[in-house]
Amino acid sequence: MTPRRQPLQEDATIYHYRLVRRVPVTRAVRIGHAAAAALFGALLGALYGTTGVLAWMVGLPGVQLIHYLIIRLTLIRVNEPEFRRFRWSVDVPWIGYVPVRHIELGLFRRLQRHLLWFGLCVIAVAYPWVHGAYMVSLVCWHLWTLVPRSILLRKMRDVRRDGKLKLHPSECSVYYS
Repeated sequence: MTPRRQPLQEDATIYHYRLVRRVPVTRAVRIGHAAAAALFGALLGALYGTTGVLAWMVGLPGVQLIHYLIIRLTLIRVNEPEFRRFRWSVDVPWIGYVPVRHIELGLFRRLQRHLLWFGLCVIAVAYPWVHGAYMVSLVCWHLWTLVPRSILLRKMRDVRRDGKLKLHPSECSVYYS
């Protein structure tokens, strides 16, 4: 007699983790997020011409480099650096240097706070030396990158900080151990 397979329940336990919250990332959200970037590029092109288009193209890699440096410096301060858990991703909306394994929700929140404020400070320091189109591009790409993560954290605000967060292109899950 073979054992019957049971369907996975919403509060299933996997590897000693209990699923607490699952937030789907729908196709419409991913398309809307990408369309916002395209609209932003068209607006920069309309306002600044070729300088705006160039600023739009240079802004995303520039912001991702700033985010990478902030994450690495923040993780150095943690007792056990979590470098192995982060990789580069091009999956919309998780573009950039993001965790690809389970990460504590409290650490993820702290990283996002550091990214928001330190990122804006680094961009503001460049203000006297950078053309206006590049400033607009850097600020917009910075916010564009952080908005999906901020929305996710807003939906997870009542979850304990010791929960384990797992980002997928199509969903985000939080588990308790």
